[in-house]
Amino acid sequence: MSTVDDVLARARSAVGHSTLYWLGQGGQDPERARPSSPLPAGKLWPTLPASQRAELEPLAQKLGIDVHDPHLMLDACDCSGYVCWVLGFARHTTPASFTDPGGWIFTDSIWADAMGPGHRFKRLDKARPGALVVYPRKGSGKQYGHVGIVMEADASGRATQVAHCSADNAKSELFDAIQITSAEVFEHNVHSLYAWCQTVR
Repeated sequence: MSTVDDVLARARSAVGHSTLYWLGQGGQDPERARPSSPLPAGKLWPTLPASQRAELEPLAQKLGIDVHDPHLMLDACDCSGYVCWVLGFARHTTPASFTDPGGWIFTDSIWADAMGPGHRFKRLDKARPGALVVYPRKGSGKQYGHVGIVMEADASGRATQVAHCSADNAKSELFDAIQITSAEVFEHNVHSLYAWCQTVR
């Protein structure tokens, strides 16, 4: 079990390490000092679509990263990997009501559990620090779902600051996928909801 203070401190601790956003990465080992996983970025670079390489290469150049180096390894994470690590459990576990059939915890499984049985993630009417804010891929109009940790909320129960890992964060001047930002990305999605992880007290 974690406390709210533990969750908020852990969420902040992952900011500022130039983490790369990569879908499916991070959150495998809650004992790691950071949520990211080492990624063989140099080997994977040629496999990316040309449009994605064209978009990412200028960012890599600004960071001084040689994406054409086949030995290049980078720390990478995605939103679900970050959130699971912050909450102190691995994103891949025994299949349960809050996972997909393969045992993976991700945005759609978090959202579905909060909307339904609430075995691990219970829906909240209002935001509060330490809660999750999440929307699924399905029906959201987005290619992928998204999830973050509410860091601050106003008196009306609306999130004002959210810690999250995203590709858009990595494209900002801070060049870090894990950042604390406004909740704007979640507010603009009608499927977003607040949820409480039952392992947090």
